[in-house]
Amino acid sequence: MATDPLAVTGTSSAAADAAVTSNAAAAKNKIAKDMNTFLKLLTTQLKYQDPLSPMDSTKFTDQLVQFANVEQQIQGNSNLESIIKLQSGTQAAMAVNYIGKTVEADSTSLPLQGSKAEFTYKLPQEVTSSAIVIRDTDGKIVFNGAGQLAAGQHGASWEGTDNFGFPLADGIYDVTVTGTTATGESVQASTTVFAKVTGVQTVDNSVNLDLGGVSVPFDKILGVKTLN
Repeated sequence: MATDPLAVTGTSSAAADAAVTSNAAAAKNKIAKDMNTFLKLLTTQLKYQDPLSPMDSTKFTDQLVQFANVEQQIQGNSNLESIIKLQSGTQAAMAVNYIGKTVEADSTSLPLQGSKAEFTYKLPQEVTSSAIVIRDTDGKIVFNGAGQLAAGQHGASWEGTDNFGFPLADGIYDVTVTGTTATGESVQASTTVFAKVTGVQTVDNSVNLDLGGVSVPFDKILGVKTLN
């Protein structure tokens, strides 16, 4: 993998689970209330029905069957939620092992840690010019430079200085790479970033890794890498 000659180159899962309200539990409570209301209406109808023209029993029998089917579906959803929570807990336990390690993630959010950031970009085709642009959280361009021209994946590092050579504070930046073909067509490169894992979060039963302020879903982690 080629490296760009840039001028600057040089869990709180328990609390999250407590905050999540079970959809299945809420639906179960609602069906119970609806069932009680239905039974009250049914008994009232039976009490005041005309003895000479009794109510058709098949109608409320069908309704009882429908209630039973819905209750079974809700119970199935509840069991599924339990399985998802167990899987989430297992993933969170596995993710803890990533804390302190440097991982590669599919993202444009570039963490600057210890005055250094590393990323890759992949050009879908050969270009005649390319530009690497790094912005701060306000969208202001803090650095730009020329990138590689060949199609494929390229690596680059940034030492956290702006175009005038002044150092910038560690934090989250955004990196984009675009190119222009011989016919003037603009192409967008895909990017991955490298960062040290500083924590693990569980959000809506999804496990995320905290990369110095960037929350990345566990399934967006492409690998583990040791930076020099």
